[in-house]
Amino acid sequence: RTDVETTLARMASESLRSTETMSSGQIRQEERKVRLERLLAESESLSAQTARLRDEFEASQAQMRELERAVSGHVGLRSQAQARMNEAQLHMEQGRMKEAYLVDQVRERYILTLADVADRYASREGNAVESEAQLKELREKIARIGDVNLSAIEEYDEVAKRYEFLSKQQADLIEAKEQLKKVIERINRICSRRFRDTFEQVNERFTKAFPVLFGGGEANLLLIEDVEKGEMGIDIVAKPPGKKMQNISLLSGGEKALTAVALIFSIFLVKPSPYCLLDEVDAPLDDANVFRFNDLVKEMAKRSQIIVVTHNKFTMEVAAKLYGVTMQEKGVSKMVSVNLGEAQAVAV
Repeated sequence: RTDVETTLARMASESLRSTETMSSGQIRQEERKVRLERLLAESESLSAQTARLRDEFEASQAQMRELERAVSGHVGLRSQAQARMNEAQLHMEQGRMKEAYLVDQVRERYILTLADVADRYASREGNAVESEAQLKELREKIARIGDVNLSAIEEYDEVAKRYEFLSKQQADLIEAKEQLKKVIERINRICSRRFRDTFEQVNERFTKAFPVLFGGGEANLLLIEDVEKGEMGIDIVAKPPGKKMQNISLLSGGEKALTAVALIFSIFLVKPSPYCLLDEVDAPLDDANVFRFNDLVKEMAKRSQIIVVTHNKFTMEVAAKLYGVTMQEKGVSKMVSVNLGEAQAVAV
């Protein structure tokens, strides 16, 4: 029983403590609930205040944006005004520079002060466009004239002296040119006259020498003028015995050679030369023509020294001396000469 009582007493004591503990917990819970409700109320109040502040902030932001737009507009207007002011200042500076330039130009060119004469032309009437055009035209004329050259008189004197010198030189050259033309014309006339005289003399001898070589026939020299080139030429027409008159190009080889020999001899008869070299002229000739050729050679030998290169024995017979090349030893050439007059004397 005692234990039960003790237990009951203990249980009662614990129950009392539990009740007290529970009471204090409920009190704390109530306090917390009251505080929570108070915090909730404060939170709702703060939320409302936050919403109100947000609305005020957004309104302030919108107002600030409006102010910024207004400020931007004013800044743009200020920039435009500043640009116009800068342009105006630039125009003003240009005007000042132009004014200073005009003042200096008037002072330098006309020795006047622009301020002193400006009133005189201030009320002058006129068309600005026409004045500008006239001013432009005058400026172009002045530009073409150029700057005033203070040494122009000295330069003119130098140029005049040089012009006079060159004019005299030109006159001298023209006079010399005319004199040269006259000399050339005189030389041409003399050459032409001498050529025609010589041509007629040669033609006269040729007409006589040709029948001697050919034993008859006739031949002539003709002057041919080339109109395009402005030059004179000579053509030969011949008529050997038994043939018609024709150009030398139509003759045979022997006839051409004999005609050429007749022409050479005719030239030597007009103007003899100290020496004459004939290289195998008689090669295309027959024996009868060779004899006639040799007769002419002997006649020419009276006036000139004739050297004939030939293999014809009849031509060799009329020569005074013979020169030849022999090869007594193989590969060794030797020059030999024979004086036919001395040889005949020895033989006799």
